[in-house]
Amino acid sequence: MRIACFDQAQCHSLGRLQVWGELLVLCFRRFWIVPVVALAASLIALVSWVPTASGGSTRIFVIGGTGGALGGMRMLAEKFMDANRDVVISIRPSLGSAGGIRAIKAGKIDLAVTTRPLHLKEPSSQFEAIEYAQTPRVFATSIDTTAEDINADQLTAIFLGDNGWPDGARMRLVMRPHRASNNKLLCGLSDDMDKAVRYALKRRQLLVTMNDQENASALESIPGSFGMTTLAQILTEKRKLKPLSFNGVSGTPATLAAKSYPFAKRLHYVVSSDPSPDIKAFIEFLNSDVGQEILTTHGHLTAVKAN
Repeated sequence: MRIACFDQAQCHSLGRLQVWGELLVLCFRRFWIVPVVALAASLIALVSWVPTASGGSTRIFVIGGTGGALGGMRMLAEKFMDANRDVVISIRPSLGSAGGIRAIKAGKIDLAVTTRPLHLKEPSSQFEAIEYAQTPRVFATSIDTTAEDINADQLTAIFLGDNGWPDGARMRLVMRPHRASNNKLLCGLSDDMDKAVRYALKRRQLLVTMNDQENASALESIPGSFGMTTLAQILTEKRKLKPLSFNGVSGTPATLAAKSYPFAKRLHYVVSSDPSPDIKAFIEFLNSDVGQEILTTHGHLTAVKAN
């Protein structure tokens, strides 16, 4: 059982487990003659059994992967645990899509969330990737910025170094590393945009963030910021960010469904081809009316509704 990264707010019994651990340490310090084997056995028992309010044992599984999907997974997990008191779901900090797939292959997590399906070189016979939602990729800025919209010509100019908002305020570009999916999407818009993105990434003073949470935090905290995130991350993490419309069209689940908004991020979960009963129950909950409502009201176009 893997409990390396408890989310303390989710684990109702962690306090009692911590007290027992402290008592064991105290005994070891004061009574050094306690056999090491007995101490080790006690620790193993504690790790393997987490008491619940009802006296039963708690089963734990771990979710990790792309940072932009973790807020939605956390909301689903909290609701699922309310109805399943004997299950604790631990959410790992951002691993990225590739990191999530590596972690589930290595047995470090039980469900990975990714922005892509499995590659041909990845073991599809042992794992399966299922698309569960899309979310709009949106251009966003700090909450006090007065702008409401960005168009294609302005976008190219921004990446070529135009660092001013229409009201004269300074704009500060925030980007992800070269191989990030946001950059690949932007480069595919046009030859001019491809050149602009490559030019921007060579700028010495450019702020480049390494994961989705770091990116959102930078956009939130820097006055006049400009960068890309997703509507789902803004809503599930309650980010103080202002999404901008693009060419007059706002990025919403409805505009994605109508194909009037061009930027989508597809979200998948990856599980073992023979998942545990708790993983199966969680996926059933994700696809239930309650789970779908949680996602839909927080910036997701679910696969069920997209079809």
